[in-house]
Amino acid sequence: MRKFINLVKNEYTKMFSKVSTWVLIGMMLIVSVGCSVLALIGEHTVNTYLGGRTDSECVEYYKSEIDYLKEVKTENWEQEAEKYQYKLDNKIYEDDWRNEACYLYFDSKNDTSVPQDIINEMDNGIKNNDWKKFFESALSLSDRLSEAEKNIYRYCIDNNVSPSSDNWKYSVVSALENAKASLAEMDNAKENGGEVDTLQYEELSKEVQLYQYRLDKNVSYDISENYSWMETSKFDFWNVFGSSTSVVSIIGVIIIIISGGIVSSEFSTGTIKFLLINPVKRWKILASKYFTSISFGYVLIFAAYLITMLATMIMFGADNLSASYLSISGDTVTSISGFLYVFLQFMLSSVEMIVMATLAFAISSLARSSALAIGVSVMAYVGGNTIVLFLQQLHFDWGRYLIFSNLSLAGTLNGNTSFAGQTLTFNLVVIAVHMVVFILTAWDGFIRREV
Repeated sequence: MRKFINLVKNEYTKMFSKVSTWVLIGMMLIVSVGCSVLALIGEHTVNTYLGGRTDSECVEYYKSEIDYLKEVKTENWEQEAEKYQYKLDNKIYEDDWRNEACYLYFDSKNDTSVPQDIINEMDNGIKNNDWKKFFESALSLSDRLSEAEKNIYRYCIDNNVSPSSDNWKYSVVSALENAKASLAEMDNAKENGGEVDTLQYEELSKEVQLYQYRLDKNVSYDISENYSWMETSKFDFWNVFGSSTSVVSIIGVIIIIISGGIVSSEFSTGTIKFLLINPVKRWKILASKYFTSISFGYVLIFAAYLITMLATMIMFGADNLSASYLSISGDTVTSISGFLYVFLQFMLSSVEMIVMATLAFAISSLARSSALAIGVSVMAYVGGNTIVLFLQQLHFDWGRYLIFSNLSLAGTLNGNTSFAGQTLTFNLVVIAVHMVVFILTAWDGFIRREV
């Protein structure tokens, strides 16, 4: 064991003595910090091009709509113009619960069957920004509200939940009731002999369970809904930090480069002769080189995890650090620390790095050519998903047995498999078989062949 440790120390010494190693480390650091910088740029872009109207823009929009309606005089244009003028007079803008309330108010106001006292109560509720009064008066018009709206209004009144956009309880109860309504529609369709999307039904059922859990347990923030700013267009600590697992792809290329040259470079420089004259068995020399390349990959992953976490915290704040990732396991909602969940995603993403680095190591040992080992492995690393997608489109089911189809363990755990019926066990078995072949190839190329 001591000899093996000394061999590993020697490999690390040789690796860090190379300028190229430090260049690769620098690239990793830049990319790690760059993830947060890219998110900052994305936040600016989204706020600029996809953000809602500002208050002043709303005023201009309302005025332009009033002028347009007066000019073209479409059917019921007076009522539409009155609505815009009402919003102007009461300073009702987009990010305001009263904006949606105006639709129900004017719809009821123009209906002679609605009692005037209810109209007045709704009007007072809007003008005085008294959401509770408006909700109470709206509930008396049950025929004009959907079941979801009734439940939302009742929940807000009973639990004193303000219907503001930044109130998490209002957002969750709204999402919960809308999901329940969608499920009810699908159940009704099934009862009438119609077909429903099974996957969508299961997804909605899980959403209902998660939203109900959050309300029952008073969970204000769920990382599973805020895990990637590229999907949510939201920018906070967890949305950005959760997206940082993409750094592992860059680390994978770095480790492929190191693994592809760690053996072949000894032959190309002629230093292999000096290495083999030591009283150490060849397999230990080979194992020390493999251990060095793989362990260095994990050193970089741990570093990237910490760097991206700190960079994200600095640029986007440290809100909701104690938040958890919620998921459904059977009929139970499970909770896991956000930091642990992101770390596990880093580890799952590293599987592809290990496999491709082992492939590069095997080619390096067999062909003793750094260029060939690195070139083939990088192409496989980058193009593997394209190959799988191509096989999927052609319906070649045998593609499930390729290594590329089984490297996304995180996707399998989330139910997103390359081919139908793939399981985590199947993925691990295929990966294990390929790894054994790669390692045996490296062993044969280094141990049995002459220098």
